[in-house]
Amino acid sequence: MGKIIVIGLGPGNPGSLTREALGHLTSGCPVYFRTMRHPSARYLAGKTLKYRSFDHLYEKSESFNSVYRLITGSLIKAAKQRGTICYAVPGHPLVGEATVEKLRLEAPRRGVKVKIVEGLSFLEPIFTCLGIDLLDGATILDALALDSLKEPVKNHLILAQVYNRRLASRVKLSLLELYPADYPVKIVWAAGMPGQQVVNTTLCSLDRTGDFNHLTTVYLPPYTGRITGDLIEVMSRLRSEDGCPWDKKQDHQSLRQYLVEEAYEVVAAIDSGSDGELMEELGDVLLQVIFHSQIAKEENRFDYYGVVNSIVAKLIRRHPHVFGEGFAENPAQVKILWEQIKVNERGSVKPSKRIEVDQGLPALLKAYKIQKKAAEMGFDWPTVIGPLDKAREELAELEEACRSGIYSAVEEELGDFLFTVVNLARFLKVNPELALGKTIAKFHERFSYVLEKVDESGKQISEFSLEELDKWWEDAKKIRKIRK
Repeated sequence: MGKIIVIGLGPGNPGSLTREALGHLTSGCPVYFRTMRHPSARYLAGKTLKYRSFDHLYEKSESFNSVYRLITGSLIKAAKQRGTICYAVPGHPLVGEATVEKLRLEAPRRGVKVKIVEGLSFLEPIFTCLGIDLLDGATILDALALDSLKEPVKNHLILAQVYNRRLASRVKLSLLELYPADYPVKIVWAAGMPGQQVVNTTLCSLDRTGDFNHLTTVYLPPYTGRITGDLIEVMSRLRSEDGCPWDKKQDHQSLRQYLVEEAYEVVAAIDSGSDGELMEELGDVLLQVIFHSQIAKEENRFDYYGVVNSIVAKLIRRHPHVFGEGFAENPAQVKILWEQIKVNERGSVKPSKRIEVDQGLPALLKAYKIQKKAAEMGFDWPTVIGPLDKAREELAELEEACRSGIYSAVEEELGDFLFTVVNLARFLKVNPELALGKTIAKFHERFSYVLEKVDESGKQISEFSLEELDKWWEDAKKIRKIRK
């Protein structure tokens, strides 16, 4: 049975090599260096040590994964042939060494033992150089693994092995999605070595500051802005024993109206075209999600992270054309795929003979949705002539009910007419809720102009005739057209 002794070379200074490491490296066993681009490796090579390195694989292979796979295979093969070999890697063998991770999985399966000889990692000199207390908390990532960073971090952020300017540019672009352009950054070269350097810069200038090599580390101080966790913490405090009396009193039922109102305010903000308003209103909707999640957490039902896990899993499951092997190249195909997935998720459950619609929806939106579902089942007009004729028919019946003077008949026929108008809107692919919202906003703008004119006159609105008020109304319409 072969054996691989994995040895940590430390952060770079040969003086940081441990006695155990030096003992193995000078014992006469075959030595394999992952790379000679390390001061300690070059120092040992100068001591007439017989060795091999894997630098040539980095130059020939198409990806790092293929390099790691080839290194792992070569080491296992050598250990089987030669008994015991040494494999020397920069820093600590268990800090950022993908080949070591692969060896620990693959070698035992193939009858080869693995022994780890510790070495200082690059982190200890970095902490000393920057004056960081590790107990304050630190997020440590390989510069090639920034996809795992989903939001700014509230502790020290250390990015290792920013080995060239191209990678520095990739790091900058990834971080700019989370941090402001002027966020402070420190670039550290050769930490713990005689030539150690630290340069202060900003995120937007990261890839334009100095040279980069395998001993380059990038540091960002703790983020001081707000993240999702802060919102969860604030809501928890508001609901706590010493929190806000109003917030503590709320439950799912009492909050229902606010969720609906906030959703409509988002729509209004979108129509206004104001980014500031939209950002604020989206925050109000997010608050409702956090609020309901906090209430559920207090009742040991679920929490915010359960909500996130559920929707992420659902999105991935229902988008196999993006995350799997499904196929859909246009919106129509996506809709077909989505409905098929929903059917599969329901399994053998028989389809309901009733149309399921959320009873908490506003009447206009509920009518729209129930008509849409009926149309999907085949109950629909063949052309737009059908709903237009039906609207005229219902309007005539409403006029007749008005002439009768019977309130119940008027109410019923008015409901029928509104329902038919909603159906016409659906057929024309217009959301009646949004269309009515725009008309309300238009009315509000014009009537506000009329009120301004009345106010300028110094009279009461009741002192003007309808014709006089209508003139200002028409003026408001003209002003709107000019603005457009």
